[in-house]
Amino acid sequence: MKTLIFVSSHSSSKPAVQFGGLIARQAQSSVTLLTVIDDVQHLDAAHQFLDTAGRWAPDLDVDRSIRTGTEIHCILEEINDGNYDLIILKACQAARIKDFLTTKIERRVAQQSPISVLVVKQKQPKLDRILICTSGVDIADPVIEMGAWLAQLTQAKVTLLHVTGSIPYMYTGVGKIQEYLPEILQTDTPMARHLRQAANILAQAKVDAELELRHGSVSDEILMEARTGNYDLILLGASKVSTNLAGWLMGDITYQIINAARCSILVVRKPKSQVERKTKENN
Repeated sequence: MKTLIFVSSHSSSKPAVQFGGLIARQAQSSVTLLTVIDDVQHLDAAHQFLDTAGRWAPDLDVDRSIRTGTEIHCILEEINDGNYDLIILKACQAARIKDFLTTKIERRVAQQSPISVLVVKQKQPKLDRILICTSGVDIADPVIEMGAWLAQLTQAKVTLLHVTGSIPYMYTGVGKIQEYLPEILQTDTPMARHLRQAANILAQAKVDAELELRHGSVSDEILMEARTGNYDLILLGASKVSTNLAGWLMGDITYQIINAARCSILVVRKPKSQVERKTKENN
């Protein structure tokens, strides 16, 4: 496994380095710290900056990379050149509306990165509780496999959350759909087949997970579960980004969660990475 951690000179990236170190130590992953400068005159300062960043995870042997240009282009170039499996970066705090709409780096990386993206929000690295979000689309299996792999590494407790916009007709109007989950799982609906498949993936990885079923707006229900469950990490698939102006202003589901969640978010990308394949090899 190869992990890339973006270290920004504009805001503290210490949490990203420490969270990356937490995963890399367990996964025996190689780690590269990347920073971006706008002029080669800042090269010496960039080397000193990366030396400081390396001390945030003192037990890791890290490589260093310095690129010149704009952050998003340099990040994508490094990803393409380095054959990484995962990129980690700290969530920015936008002070102005203009920043929020145009320059939040985590939004652009999550949209454009060909590999999985971990956006770190906590100040202290911790991975005790994981929320795996699945919608039943083709990206769902890699999300569940990645969550199972992380749980194997860290012994974290796992909740598998499925948010559905439609439920079997016999349960329409039921207030607490979770109470009828055992019955719903016995039906032959696409949702039930998907949940059984998800449970099977986790069982094969020897991960004991709770299953939570919610009905309503996907982003709202995920954020509600995240707030009440005291999770350290949310895993979800990359949702399709709207191309029209209204969709861009509202934000796709993935970025709504990146923006609003209090804990860190891992956006899992296809095709399956070496990390996900390793989960199957270990079973």
